[in-house]
This record gives sequence, C-alpha cells and structure tokens, in this order.
Amino acid sequence: MATTKAQSKVIKTLPKGQITLPAEYRAALGIEADTLLTVALVGDHLEVSPLRSMENDLRRYTDEEVAAFLEEDKLDEATAAKVRRLMREGKL
Repeated sequence: MATTKAQSKVIKTLPKGQITLPAEYRAALGIEADTLLTVALVGDHLEVSPLRSMENDLRRYTDEEVAAFLEEDKLDEATAAKVRRLMREGKL
C-alpha cells in the first residue's frame, strides 16, 4: 500500500480562534468560500475535512419499492391500538 507524506504548515489563529487554510490545501481539496467543513478533535489534534454531499451515494427508490416498504411496515391491529392508547395518555 502506497503512503503519502503529510504536508504541514504553521498557521496562526486569530483572536476569535479563526484560521486561514493555505490556498494550496483549499485548491487540492476543492474547498471554496461556501464549502462546509467538518472539524474533529482527535486526541491532541484537529482534523478538518470538506463536508461531502451524500446525495450521489444515496439510492433512489421507485414508487413501487416505496409502496412495498410501507406495506411491509404496517402494524398489526393490536399493536396499533396500543400505540394509539399510549399516545392519548401522553406516554409516547
């Protein structure tokens, strides 16, 4: 498995904790002015990553598949009655 050497730069935080990401890093990761980032505290350091849209990763379901899911998900009458009663009593 090939490894790549981590690139690092020293940057300074501004008074309110803001930082400026180096331009070459922004370009390499496709970070633009409106890009959302995730920041994670990992042990003793931060990891900053662009938040990627999951839209292309999600599967699109047909109307027939959705109808089948809903049909399979129906509660039996006794369970439905119990749920309605608990909702009326404010327990759900």
